[in-house]
Amino acid sequence: MKETAYILLSFFGLCFITSCCDETDQNYIIIDSIDVISFDEEYFEDDIDEGFPELYAIVRIAGDTYYTSDLSYDQSTPASITFDGLLFIGEEINVDVEIMIFDDDEATTEDLIGSAIFVPSDFLLQHNRRETIQGGFLELDLLLKWECDS
Repeated sequence: MKETAYILLSFFGLCFITSCCDETDQNYIIIDSIDVISFDEEYFEDDIDEGFPELYAIVRIAGDTYYTSDLSYDQSTPASITFDGLLFIGEEINVDVEIMIFDDDEATTEDLIGSAIFVPSDFLLQHNRRETIQGGFLELDLLLKWECDS
């Protein structure tokens, strides 16, 4: 009876240990959302003042569009843009990723506010939930989600 109890205890202990997340083996990055912290408010001279820009993001890898976000209607910075758990996996984590922020104008053409470039694998070892990237006057916080997050 004692042997059976030890075997069961060992089995459940082994299951518990192997089910724990080994963060060193993770080979992907998930961006849940981004916060636009700051940008040059004189990025473009519109003829019509439309107030605070309605922001959206286009993510590009090797010049090809990888993802386009929905509009953010935040009226101040930081303006949050949802990325719906955008996943970078495989070779995607080792190449330059460009995030371009646009203002969705109705009266004029859509305006590029700025862009920032990063390599997703640069964030694997730190496992931070927030990483800041910059490009010119544009500053973005990437809100990352990890496999081990509860």
